[in-house]
Amino acid sequence: MEWRTRWHITIRWDRADNSPAGVVVVERVADTPAELRRLVQRARADPHVVAFPYRQVRELVGNEPDRCAAGHSYVGGSATRPVRDWWPCSCGGHLVFRCRMCPDVRVDPAISAGCDPRRADPASRPPSSRTAGCSTSPTSWTRTSPG
Repeated sequence: MEWRTRWHITIRWDRADNSPAGVVVVERVADTPAELRRLVQRARADPHVVAFPYRQVRELVGNEPDRCAAGHSYVGGSATRPVRDWWPCSCGGHLVFRCRMCPDVRVDPAISAGCDPRRADPASRPPSSRTAGCSTSPTSWTRTSPG
């Protein structure tokens, strides 16, 4: 898994008749700065566009692990699914998977040299409401209550 940056832009027209889509509001997602720039330039060039706010969004993408390092499957019922936790960090955060069958702990994305839990954004949230918080110490994976 890794962090990906995208931009969500909302383009508003004065009337649906003036919009190429025939609606007053269109929401788009730009995967690159160049794509966002093209959308903004087109919006600025259209005299009927009244607003085009955009915001940067970081998304955790990729496949979650399906086994622990010891080979225990994470697929199945609650007895085999890993305990999912969240570790806030300066990079955006890490998903933590703890195997229910052994003491294996996996952190995704991997902790790198640039990671610093002391500089974590206090507003940093897990990418899913199913994940709960965990301590900010990589050696102590103590579960805390979510939110």
